[in-house]
Amino acid sequence: MSPTSPATRPATMTDRRTALGAWLLVATVQYLIAEAVTAVSWSPVGYSYARNYISDLGVPECLTLDRTVCSPLWFVMDASFVVQGIITFVALVLLARLVPRGWRIPVVGLGVIYCVGIVIVGLFPGSTAEVIGGSAFRATMHSLGALLAILGGNVWALVAGVALLPRWRGWALCSILLGVFGIAAGIISTRTDLGLGVGGIERLAVYPIIGWLILTGAALLAARRTGATGGRAGR
Repeated sequence: MSPTSPATRPATMTDRRTALGAWLLVATVQYLIAEAVTAVSWSPVGYSYARNYISDLGVPECLTLDRTVCSPLWFVMDASFVVQGIITFVALVLLARLVPRGWRIPVVGLGVIYCVGIVIVGLFPGSTAEVIGGSAFRATMHSLGALLAILGGNVWALVAGVALLPRWRGWALCSILLGVFGIAAGIISTRTDLGLGVGGIERLAVYPIIGWLILTGAALLAARRTGATGGRAGR
C-alpha cells in the first residue's frame, strides 16, 4: 500500500494537523521574546519587570505616573499580543479533536476566550490601573481583554488538564497545577503584590499560561514521535 493511498491519507493528514498545531503552540514563545526586545528599548528610564505592568510595553504614549511609561517599540508588543491570539486560535482549531467529546465545548470555548482577550489587549493598548490616552472606552476594552486573557487562559489550562487527566496524566497534572497557580496569583494581585511589584505579581498570573502553551506544544511533539497522540479522542 503506497503512503498516499486513500487508506493512509486520513492518518497522515491527522498527524500533520497535530504537528502543525504543536509547533504553533511552541511558537507562542514569541510573546516572551517580544516582551524582552521591547523592554530593552526603553530609554532613558529603563523598563522594570517588577514596577511596570506588562501592558506598559504596548502603550504608545510617554507618561509619568507612579511609574515611568515610555515604550519606543510599543508596536512590537501590541503586534505580539495579536499574533499570540491568532496562532493560539489556529492551534486550537487543529488540535480540538484530541479533546474528549464531552469536554470539547468547554475546552475549546475557554481557548477562544483567551485568544479573543489577548487580541483585544493588543488592539486597545493601555492599562488596567489608569485611563491612558484620555479614552475611557480604550481603557475599558483593555481591561476586558486582560481579564479574558488572564483568567480565561488559566481556567483553560485547568479545565484542559482535568479533561485529559485519564489520557495524558503527566501533562494533565502540570496543566492543572499551572492553572491553579495562575488563578491564585491573579486573585492575590487584586489585593497585594507580595512585595514583588505590580509587574512581578502580574507575571505570576500570566507566565503560567505562556508556559502551559509551550509545554503543551512540546509534549505533543514528543508524543507524536512515539505515536501516543492518537487520532480523535472518544468520550
